[in-house]
Amino acid sequence: MTSLAKLEHSKKRAGQLALVVGVLLFAGKFSAYALTGSTALFADAMESTVNIIAAGMMVIALALAARPPDEHHPYGHGKVEFFSAGIEGAAIAAAALMILAEGIRDLVQGPALQRLGLGMGILAGCTVANAALGAFLTREGRRTRSMALAADGRHVLTDVWTSAGVIGGLLVVHLTGWVWADPLIAIAVAINVVREGVALLREAYAGLMDHADPETLEFAAEVLRTERRDSWIDVHGLRSWSSGARRHFDLHLTVPRFFDVEHLHRIHDRVETKLFQGDLQGGDVVVHFDPCEVDHCARCSMADCSIREAPFREALPMVREHITRSDELAFVFPAFQGSVAGSKSEEA
Repeated sequence: MTSLAKLEHSKKRAGQLALVVGVLLFAGKFSAYALTGSTALFADAMESTVNIIAAGMMVIALALAARPPDEHHPYGHGKVEFFSAGIEGAAIAAAALMILAEGIRDLVQGPALQRLGLGMGILAGCTVANAALGAFLTREGRRTRSMALAADGRHVLTDVWTSAGVIGGLLVVHLTGWVWADPLIAIAVAINVVREGVALLREAYAGLMDHADPETLEFAAEVLRTERRDSWIDVHGLRSWSSGARRHFDLHLTVPRFFDVEHLHRIHDRVETKLFQGDLQGGDVVVHFDPCEVDHCARCSMADCSIREAPFREALPMVREHITRSDELAFVFPAFQGSVAGSKSEEA
Protein backbone atom coordinates (compact mmCIF):
# COMPACT_ATOMS: atom_id res chain seq x y z
CA MET A 1 0.00 0.00 0.00
CA THR A 2 1.40 3.40 -1.01
CA SER A 3 1.83 6.26 1.48
CA LEU A 4 -1.08 8.14 -0.11
CA ALA A 5 -3.30 5.04 0.07
CA LYS A 6 -2.39 4.64 3.76
CA LEU A 7 -3.33 8.25 4.38
CA GLU A 8 -6.72 7.81 2.72
CA HIS A 9 -7.26 4.59 4.67
CA SER A 10 -6.50 6.43 7.92
CA LYS A 11 -9.07 9.12 7.07
CA LYS A 12 -11.77 6.55 6.31
CA ARG A 13 -11.00 4.60 9.48
CA ALA A 14 -11.22 7.78 11.57
CA GLY A 15 -14.59 8.63 9.99
CA GLN A 16 -15.96 5.13 10.66
CA LEU A 17 -14.75 5.30 14.27
CA ALA A 18 -16.52 8.64 14.74
CA LEU A 19 -19.78 7.12 13.45
CA VAL A 20 -19.65 4.05 15.73
CA VAL A 21 -18.69 6.04 18.82
CA GLY A 22 -21.33 8.67 18.01
CA VAL A 23 -24.09 6.03 17.99
CA LEU A 24 -22.90 4.54 21.30
CA LEU A 25 -22.67 7.94 22.99
CA PHE A 26 -26.12 8.94 21.80
CA ALA A 27 -27.52 5.73 23.28
CA GLY A 28 -25.81 6.49 26.59
CA LYS A 29 -26.96 10.11 26.77
CA PHE A 30 -30.52 9.35 25.73
CA SER A 31 -30.74 6.64 28.40
CA ALA A 32 -29.57 9.23 30.95
CA TYR A 33 -32.35 11.57 29.76
CA ALA A 34 -34.94 8.78 29.95
CA LEU A 35 -33.89 7.99 33.53
CA THR A 36 -33.90 11.57 34.78
CA GLY A 37 -36.37 13.54 32.63
CA SER A 38 -33.78 16.33 32.50
CA THR A 39 -34.18 18.83 29.66
CA ALA A 40 -30.47 19.60 29.92
CA LEU A 41 -29.65 15.93 29.31
CA PHE A 42 -32.15 15.92 26.43
CA ALA A 43 -30.25 18.88 24.95
CA ASP A 44 -26.95 17.03 25.22
CA ALA A 45 -28.47 13.90 23.68
CA MET A 46 -29.90 15.92 20.79
CA GLU A 47 -26.48 17.36 20.08
CA SER A 48 -25.20 13.79 19.85
CA THR A 49 -27.72 13.05 17.10
CA VAL A 50 -25.94 15.77 15.16
CA ASN A 51 -22.68 13.88 15.76
CA ILE A 52 -24.21 10.79 14.18
CA ILE A 53 -25.50 12.72 11.16
CA ALA A 54 -22.17 14.49 10.79
CA ALA A 55 -20.16 11.28 11.11
CA GLY A 56 -22.34 9.55 8.52
CA MET A 57 -21.93 12.46 6.11
CA MET A 58 -18.21 12.49 6.83
CA VAL A 59 -17.79 8.81 5.96
CA ILE A 60 -19.54 9.41 2.63
CA ALA A 61 -17.57 12.61 1.99
CA LEU A 62 -14.20 10.98 2.74
CA ALA A 63 -15.01 8.07 0.41
CA LEU A 64 -15.88 10.51 -2.40
CA ALA A 65 -12.93 12.81 -1.70
CA ALA A 66 -10.51 9.86 -1.96
CA ARG A 67 -11.46 9.26 -5.60
CA PRO A 68 -8.81 10.45 -8.04
CA PRO A 69 -9.54 13.15 -10.64
CA ASP A 70 -11.50 11.88 -13.62
CA GLU A 71 -12.98 13.13 -16.89
CA HIS A 72 -15.93 14.81 -15.20
CA HIS A 73 -14.02 16.06 -12.13
CA PRO A 74 -10.55 17.07 -13.37
CA TYR A 75 -9.70 18.76 -10.05
CA GLY A 76 -10.74 15.77 -7.96
CA HIS A 77 -13.65 15.35 -5.53
CA GLY A 78 -12.18 17.00 -2.44
CA LYS A 79 -14.66 19.87 -2.23
CA VAL A 80 -17.33 17.43 -1.07
CA GLU A 81 -15.68 17.74 2.36
CA PHE A 82 -16.70 21.40 2.53
CA PHE A 83 -20.22 20.37 1.54
CA SER A 84 -20.21 17.79 4.35
CA ALA A 85 -19.12 20.43 6.86
CA GLY A 86 -21.92 22.71 5.63
CA ILE A 87 -24.56 20.00 6.16
CA GLU A 88 -23.15 19.40 9.63
CA GLY A 89 -23.48 23.11 10.42
CA ALA A 90 -27.10 23.12 9.22
CA ALA A 91 -27.90 19.99 11.27
CA ILE A 92 -26.40 21.62 14.36
CA ALA A 93 -28.58 24.70 13.87
CA ALA A 94 -31.71 22.51 13.50
CA ALA A 95 -30.85 20.59 16.68
CA ALA A 96 -30.40 23.88 18.52
CA LEU A 97 -33.93 24.95 17.62
CA MET A 98 -35.34 21.68 18.98
CA ILE A 99 -33.35 22.06 22.20
CA LEU A 100 -34.48 25.67 22.56
CA ALA A 101 -38.15 24.72 22.10
CA GLU A 102 -37.90 21.94 24.69
CA GLY A 103 -36.10 24.22 27.14
CA ILE A 104 -38.73 26.96 26.86
CA ARG A 105 -41.57 24.42 27.24
CA ASP A 106 -40.09 23.02 30.46
CA LEU A 107 -39.32 26.51 31.72
CA VAL A 108 -43.04 27.35 31.39
CA GLN A 109 -44.50 24.03 32.61
CA GLY A 110 -41.84 23.14 35.15
CA PRO A 111 -39.51 20.11 34.88
CA ALA A 112 -40.01 16.81 36.72
CA LEU A 113 -36.57 15.44 37.63
CA GLN A 114 -35.48 12.14 39.16
CA ARG A 115 -32.30 10.07 39.68
CA LEU A 116 -30.00 12.96 38.75
CA GLY A 117 -26.97 11.29 40.31
CA LEU A 118 -27.22 8.26 38.01
CA GLY A 119 -27.81 10.48 34.97
CA MET A 120 -24.76 12.62 35.74
CA GLY A 121 -22.62 9.51 36.16
CA ILE A 122 -23.64 8.18 32.73
CA LEU A 123 -23.04 11.58 31.15
CA ALA A 124 -19.61 11.85 32.78
CA GLY A 125 -18.54 8.54 31.23
CA CYS A 126 -19.82 9.65 27.82
CA THR A 127 -17.97 12.95 28.17
CA VAL A 128 -14.61 11.24 28.76
CA ALA A 129 -15.13 9.04 25.69
CA ASN A 130 -16.15 12.09 23.63
CA ALA A 131 -13.02 14.00 24.68
CA ALA A 132 -10.80 11.16 23.49
CA LEU A 133 -12.69 10.95 20.18
CA GLY A 134 -12.56 14.71 19.60
CA ALA A 135 -8.81 14.88 20.26
CA PHE A 136 -8.23 11.96 17.88
CA LEU A 137 -10.36 13.44 15.06
CA THR A 138 -8.76 16.89 15.39
CA ARG A 139 -5.27 15.39 15.27
CA GLU A 140 -6.11 13.23 12.25
CA GLY A 141 -7.75 16.20 10.51
CA ARG A 142 -4.56 18.26 10.86
CA ARG A 143 -2.33 15.36 9.83
CA THR A 144 -4.34 14.50 6.71
CA ARG A 145 -5.53 18.07 5.94
CA SER A 146 -9.12 16.82 5.97
CA MET A 147 -11.73 19.57 6.41
CA ALA A 148 -14.38 16.95 7.27
CA LEU A 149 -12.34 15.29 10.03
CA ALA A 150 -11.17 18.60 11.49
CA ALA A 151 -14.72 20.03 11.51
CA ASP A 152 -16.14 16.93 13.18
CA GLY A 153 -13.33 16.91 15.73
CA ARG A 154 -13.99 20.53 16.69
CA HIS A 155 -17.71 19.83 17.01
CA VAL A 156 -17.08 16.80 19.23
CA LEU A 157 -14.78 18.85 21.47
CA THR A 158 -17.46 21.53 21.69
CA ASP A 159 -19.86 18.78 22.73
CA VAL A 160 -17.41 17.87 25.52
CA TRP A 161 -17.54 21.39 26.96
CA THR A 162 -21.31 21.37 26.60
CA SER A 163 -21.54 18.11 28.55
CA ALA A 164 -19.21 19.46 31.23
CA GLY A 165 -21.46 22.50 31.59
CA VAL A 166 -24.54 20.29 31.81
CA ILE A 167 -22.93 18.16 34.53
CA GLY A 168 -21.98 21.28 36.50
CA GLY A 169 -25.49 22.71 36.17
CA LEU A 170 -27.18 19.46 37.17
CA LEU A 171 -24.87 19.19 40.17
CA VAL A 172 -26.16 22.59 41.31
CA VAL A 173 -29.75 21.39 40.78
CA HIS A 174 -29.00 18.18 42.70
CA LEU A 175 -27.49 20.04 45.65
CA THR A 176 -29.92 22.98 45.84
CA GLY A 177 -33.16 21.54 44.49
CA TRP A 178 -33.57 24.50 42.15
CA VAL A 179 -35.22 22.55 39.29
CA TRP A 180 -35.76 25.68 37.17
CA ALA A 181 -32.04 25.68 36.45
CA ASP A 182 -32.45 22.55 34.31
CA PRO A 183 -34.32 24.16 31.36
CA LEU A 184 -32.12 27.24 31.68
CA ILE A 185 -29.08 24.99 31.16
CA ALA A 186 -30.78 23.50 28.09
CA ILE A 187 -31.35 26.98 26.63
CA ALA A 188 -27.69 27.87 27.27
CA VAL A 189 -26.67 24.66 25.48
CA ALA A 190 -28.87 25.62 22.51
CA ILE A 191 -27.19 29.02 22.23
CA ASN A 192 -23.74 27.38 22.29
CA VAL A 193 -24.81 24.85 19.65
CA VAL A 194 -26.04 27.65 17.37
CA ARG A 195 -22.67 29.40 17.69
CA GLU A 196 -20.81 26.24 16.65
CA GLY A 197 -23.19 25.61 13.75
CA VAL A 198 -22.76 29.14 12.39
CA ALA A 199 -18.97 28.80 12.62
CA LEU A 200 -19.05 25.55 10.62
CA LEU A 201 -21.36 27.04 7.98
CA ARG A 202 -19.06 30.03 7.63
CA GLU A 203 -16.00 27.82 7.21
CA ALA A 204 -17.73 25.54 4.69
CA TYR A 205 -18.87 28.59 2.70
CA ALA A 206 -15.32 29.94 2.67
CA GLY A 207 -13.99 26.63 1.35
CA LEU A 208 -16.63 26.29 -1.36
CA MET A 209 -16.01 29.89 -2.47
CA ASP A 210 -12.21 29.36 -2.60
CA HIS A 211 -11.54 31.91 0.12
CA ALA A 212 -7.87 32.96 0.14
CA ASP A 213 -5.83 31.31 2.91
CA PRO A 214 -3.10 33.71 4.15
CA GLU A 215 -1.02 30.85 5.62
CA THR A 216 -0.94 28.94 2.34
CA LEU A 217 -0.06 32.08 0.36
CA GLU A 218 2.67 32.95 2.87
CA PHE A 219 4.06 29.43 2.50
CA ALA A 220 4.11 29.77 -1.30
CA ALA A 221 5.81 33.18 -1.04
CA GLU A 222 8.51 31.70 1.21
CA VAL A 223 9.13 28.85 -1.25
CA LEU A 224 9.42 31.27 -4.19
CA ARG A 225 11.68 33.58 -2.17
CA THR A 226 13.99 30.68 -1.20
CA GLU A 227 14.15 29.17 -4.70
CA ARG A 228 14.37 32.47 -6.60
CA ARG A 229 16.91 32.72 -9.43
CA ASP A 230 18.32 35.84 -11.08
CA SER A 231 16.10 35.19 -14.09
CA TRP A 232 12.93 35.31 -11.97
CA ILE A 233 12.30 39.01 -12.47
CA ASP A 234 8.82 39.26 -11.00
CA VAL A 235 5.95 37.16 -9.69
CA HIS A 236 2.37 38.38 -9.59
CA GLY A 237 -1.15 36.94 -9.64
CA LEU A 238 -0.35 34.21 -7.11
CA ARG A 239 -3.56 32.38 -6.19
CA SER A 240 -4.29 29.20 -4.28
CA TRP A 241 -7.36 27.13 -3.50
CA SER A 242 -8.04 23.71 -2.03
CA SER A 243 -10.05 20.70 -3.07
CA GLY A 244 -10.14 18.65 0.09
CA ALA A 245 -6.52 17.97 1.02
CA ARG A 246 -5.18 18.74 -2.48
CA ARG A 247 -3.89 22.26 -3.02
CA HIS A 248 -3.77 24.19 -6.28
CA PHE A 249 -1.55 27.15 -7.16
CA ASP A 250 -1.32 29.39 -10.18
CA LEU A 251 0.95 32.38 -10.70
CA HIS A 252 2.55 34.64 -13.28
CA LEU A 253 6.35 34.62 -13.53
CA THR A 254 8.20 37.25 -15.57
CA VAL A 255 11.40 35.90 -17.17
CA PRO A 256 13.79 37.04 -19.93
CA ARG A 257 11.95 36.97 -23.22
CA PHE A 258 14.65 34.92 -24.98
CA PHE A 259 14.14 31.81 -22.79
CA ASP A 260 13.14 28.76 -24.82
CA VAL A 261 10.36 26.29 -24.00
CA GLU A 262 12.70 23.73 -22.48
CA HIS A 263 14.10 26.30 -20.06
CA LEU A 264 10.59 27.41 -19.06
CA HIS A 265 9.56 23.80 -18.51
CA ARG A 266 12.48 23.27 -16.10
CA ILE A 267 11.46 26.35 -14.12
CA HIS A 268 7.87 25.11 -13.93
CA ASP A 269 9.00 21.69 -12.69
CA ARG A 270 11.21 23.28 -10.05
CA VAL A 271 8.40 25.47 -8.71
CA GLU A 272 5.98 22.54 -8.63
CA THR A 273 8.46 20.23 -6.91
CA LYS A 274 9.30 22.72 -4.18
CA LEU A 275 5.69 23.69 -3.48
CA PHE A 276 4.71 20.05 -2.91
CA GLN A 277 7.94 18.68 -1.48
CA GLY A 278 7.06 16.10 1.18
CA ASP A 279 3.32 16.59 0.56
CA LEU A 280 1.69 13.19 0.02
CA GLN A 281 -1.61 14.75 -1.08
CA GLY A 282 -0.02 16.83 -3.85
CA GLY A 283 -1.98 19.09 -6.15
CA ASP A 284 -1.54 21.20 -9.26
CA VAL A 285 0.62 24.17 -10.20
CA VAL A 286 0.13 26.38 -13.24
CA VAL A 287 2.88 28.90 -14.02
CA HIS A 288 2.06 31.55 -16.62
CA PHE A 289 5.32 32.85 -18.07
CA ASP A 290 5.40 36.53 -19.03
CA PRO A 291 8.21 37.86 -21.28
CA CYS A 292 10.23 40.75 -19.89
CA GLU A 293 9.95 44.27 -21.32
CA VAL A 294 12.44 47.12 -21.45
CA ASP A 295 11.01 48.55 -18.22
CA HIS A 296 12.02 45.37 -16.39
CA CYS A 297 15.76 45.88 -16.95
CA ALA A 298 16.16 47.99 -13.81
CA ARG A 299 14.67 45.12 -11.78
CA CYS A 300 16.49 42.22 -13.48
CA SER A 301 19.67 41.01 -11.77
CA MET A 302 20.88 38.71 -14.57
CA ALA A 303 24.55 39.56 -15.05
CA ASP A 304 24.91 38.07 -18.55
CA CYS A 305 21.73 39.40 -20.16
CA SER A 306 22.36 40.04 -23.87
CA ILE A 307 19.36 42.34 -24.36
CA ARG A 308 19.75 44.65 -21.35
CA GLU A 309 18.92 48.29 -22.11
CA ALA A 310 19.19 49.77 -18.59
CA PRO A 311 21.37 49.07 -15.54
CA PHE A 312 20.10 46.92 -12.68
CA ARG A 313 18.91 48.92 -9.66
CA GLU A 314 16.87 46.80 -7.30
CA ALA A 315 15.10 43.43 -7.40
CA LEU A 316 11.38 43.31 -6.79
CA PRO A 317 10.41 41.88 -3.37
CA MET A 318 9.19 38.30 -3.25
CA VAL A 319 6.65 38.84 -0.46
CA ARG A 320 3.01 37.84 -0.25
CA GLU A 321 1.60 41.36 -0.50
CA HIS A 322 3.54 41.94 -3.72
CA ILE A 323 3.18 38.62 -5.52
CA THR A 324 -0.56 38.27 -4.92
CA ARG A 325 -1.39 41.52 -6.75
CA SER A 326 -3.58 40.93 -9.79
CA ASP A 327 -1.80 43.03 -12.44
CA GLU A 328 1.83 43.27 -13.45
CA LEU A 329 2.69 46.87 -14.26
CA ALA A 330 0.52 48.86 -11.83
CA PHE A 331 2.86 48.18 -8.92
CA VAL A 332 5.99 46.83 -10.54
CA PHE A 333 7.85 50.12 -10.48
CA PRO A 334 6.43 52.18 -7.64
CA ALA A 335 9.80 53.87 -7.08
CA PHE A 336 9.77 55.21 -10.61
CA GLN A 337 6.12 56.25 -10.87
CA GLY A 338 6.90 59.78 -9.76
CA SER A 339 9.70 60.22 -12.27
CA VAL A 340 7.58 58.76 -15.06
CA ALA A 341 4.72 61.11 -14.24
CA GLY A 342 7.17 64.03 -14.14
CA SER A 343 8.66 63.22 -17.53
CA LYS A 344 5.19 62.95 -19.07
CA SER A 345 4.21 66.36 -17.70
CA GLU A 346 7.42 67.87 -19.13
CA GLU A 347 6.67 66.37 -22.54
CA ALA A 348 3.17 67.87 -22.40
